[in-house]
Amino acid sequence: MVVVYVSYRLLEDIAIADACFDLFGNSLEELFHAGFLALMETSVEVHTVKEIIEKSIKLEHHNVEQLLFLFLEELIYLKDAELLIFSKCNLSIEQDPNTSSYTLSADLIGQEFNNEISTITDVKAVTFYQLYVKHSEEGWEARVTFDL
Repeated sequence: MVVVYVSYRLLEDIAIADACFDLFGNSLEELFHAGFLALMETSVEVHTVKEIIEKSIKLEHHNVEQLLFLFLEELIYLKDAELLIFSKCNLSIEQDPNTSSYTLSADLIGQEFNNEISTITDVKAVTFYQLYVKHSEEGWEARVTFDL
C-alpha cells in the first residue's frame, strides 16, 4: 500500500504582505502538488471551480528549485493571461540521467474565471524570498512565498 503524503503549512510570521508556505511530500511530484494546492487554495475556494477545461503544460530546468518557481509562475500566468483557474493537477517529474535536467509534465483541470468562483485573494507572483527545495530521509520539503 502506497501512502500519499501531500501537505503544506502557512507560515504566518515570515512575510507581512505575502503568503509563505512550507511544502511537504514523499516524492518530488507530491511536493509540487502541495505547491499547486497552496497556490490554488490561497487564490480561490477550490470546491467552487468546475472541471470543464483541461490544459497540459511541460516545463524543463536543470535546477529543481527553479522548476518549482517556473511551475507556480506558469499557474499564475494562466490565471492572469488566459483567465484559467484549476482544481486538479496530475503531474510527473522526470530527471534525465545524462543532463540531470528535470522535466515536469502536468495536466491541469479547471475552468475560466467567472462570478460563480469564490475568490480569496489575488496571487500576483512567486518570489525568491527563502525559496528552497531539499530532500531528506523523511521525504521532500520546500518553502515558497507568494506576492499578494
